[in-house]
Amino acid sequence: MDLIIFLVFIAIIIFWTKDFKFFIYFLGIAELFFRLMHFIADNLKIAELSNFIRNYIPESIFNILAKYSNGLFYEILCWALFAAFVTLEVYLVKYLLKRK
Repeated sequence: MDLIIFLVFIAIIIFWTKDFKFFIYFLGIAELFFRLMHFIADNLKIAELSNFIRNYIPESIFNILAKYSNGLFYEILCWALFAAFVTLEVYLVKYLLKRK
């Protein structure tokens, strides 16, 4: 189910913005959101919130890929996601240098 929701969000972004840069930013935002939610679940001792986060929010985009693929296809998807994160890093550094 998490893969379907994630793919729907990606499709909406692609059709709505038609901008590669916005797609890359979305991937970064989604990955950061997933990791922050699990940090909260691990460090706050609220059982209901922690259980909700662990059950319904994936740990990362890599975990979504691992859950629904394997083998060579999984490796290709992981490297594509890695390339997207490198692209995000380039965009962020360019933005930081432009601000100076």
